[in-house]
Amino acid sequence: MAWKRPENVPYPAVWHTFQAKDTDGDRLVTYRVQDLPEERSEEAVLHMLEHFVYDEPTCRAKNIVNDQRSMEEIAGLWREFVKLRMILVCFKEGSDEFAGMNMLYVARKDDKEEYHCKGDVWRCIYDLVDYSIKQANIYERYGVNEYLGAMGLSVAPKYRGRGIATEILRARIPLCKAVGLPLTSTCFTAIGSQVAAAKAGFEETHVVSYEDMAGVDDRFVFPNITTKYVKCMSKRVE
Repeated sequence: MAWKRPENVPYPAVWHTFQAKDTDGDRLVTYRVQDLPEERSEEAVLHMLEHFVYDEPTCRAKNIVNDQRSMEEIAGLWREFVKLRMILVCFKEGSDEFAGMNMLYVARKDDKEEYHCKGDVWRCIYDLVDYSIKQANIYERYGVNEYLGAMGLSVAPKYRGRGIATEILRARIPLCKAVGLPLTSTCFTAIGSQVAAAKAGFEETHVVSYEDMAGVDDRFVFPNITTKYVKCMSKRVE
């Protein structure tokens, strides 16, 4: 977490606007993707705890909501991300309700500090993601020393079906340009986020099936999971 947002980059700033259907009909309205306002940090973490952990396939398969230590640790990690001032949130114009958000962080090749978690479920999920990212060999493949990563993409239920996840992912590019990051890359564990990333122009950097991951570590067995693959997907900032 040694990376710091450049002081000359305005905060909070709007990074992307787009048109999509309203929540109560087919009328097109404007949405914006912007930095998370600092005073709403805890609301954002609560949103993730109310939606993401129930929707994300590995969290759901391992029933993370019944592992209190794991829930506390994932919330603690998101609170650390908030300190970087890089969380993206989406609002419908005229509303202060979260339509969606992406918990972002900056990964650095020379960062030697290791993250340790003790909750059984969260440690399993984190290790799955960490293993997949290491297999993707991001730094060497793209010739970068740092990139924008993520651990959690969520759209509120009433706003789904409007392409909001795709637009949030698109907003990463102007954000990266502004702060000087050459690449964004994420391990996507759900088919919905994988489709959204492809629509946003992300390429598949490393793909492995959940079935094969079970052979890597016997903890990597996710009952009744419907997504077939874990995909590390990346997009250069150009």
